[in-house]
Amino acid sequence: MSQDEIPLIGGNTSTVVRLGDTVRRNTGPWTPAVHALLRHLDGAGFTGAPRVLGIDEHAREVLSFVEGEPGKYPLAPHWTTDETMSAVAKMLRMFHDAQYGFRPPQGATWRSFGPPPPDTEVICHHDAAPHNVVWRPDGTLSLIDFDLASPGARIYDVAYAAWTWVPIFTDRDSITLGWKKPDRARRLRMFADAYGLSDRDRQRFIKVIRKRIVDHIEGIRRMAQAGDPAFERIVEKGHLRRPARDLRLLDAERYILDEALR
Repeated sequence: MSQDEIPLIGGNTSTVVRLGDTVRRNTGPWTPAVHALLRHLDGAGFTGAPRVLGIDEHAREVLSFVEGEPGKYPLAPHWTTDETMSAVAKMLRMFHDAQYGFRPPQGATWRSFGPPPPDTEVICHHDAAPHNVVWRPDGTLSLIDFDLASPGARIYDVAYAAWTWVPIFTDRDSITLGWKKPDRARRLRMFADAYGLSDRDRQRFIKVIRKRIVDHIEGIRRMAQAGDPAFERIVEKGHLRRPARDLRLLDAERYILDEALR
């Protein structure tokens, strides 16, 4: 790393530095597929993602640096408002819609927790949580860190974002991470409304959120057991304890949340 490179902290699955107005990060077998997606988004006019600038002399990917305030826990008050949450849901919808006409490269490899689900519709970001969103100076939001992007269903991506933005965390965890005690039912409905979730998807949304949390836990364990050092660190640091608490909370409040969506 040169003396002009500034390490960017916060990532769990990659080494990232800033060099001027670019970001440099390690690549993997998934990089060509992710770059194809980002180039398509850029061509479609979607401004909520970094632009691909190539590969540098150290075999690192080169992306445009997204200027602004990244989500950092505990979140500042302006990150936890209804307006911000709704803006995230709308941005996610725009991300999905901007993929119209995208065709992954032949033989594309994605860094996924498992095989694509049978109801694949889009390339999901899979990690559209506050730590992967940047609040830009003009007030707009941008997604970053597309390393876990892979084929999936829209509702699966929406479920993860709702889980982490409503949030569907225990009161104690919510307060620790920057939220006040959230009105989970009201905010979940607001998130679904802002995304434009269909009636059919609303009826199954709680079940999908639960599946998404379970897949999150099992996927991280599976990749850690396979020897991926990034996911080994996640397990060793105890980061799977909170999603386990979230599952218990969801099961306790599922009928209240489900009623709010109808």
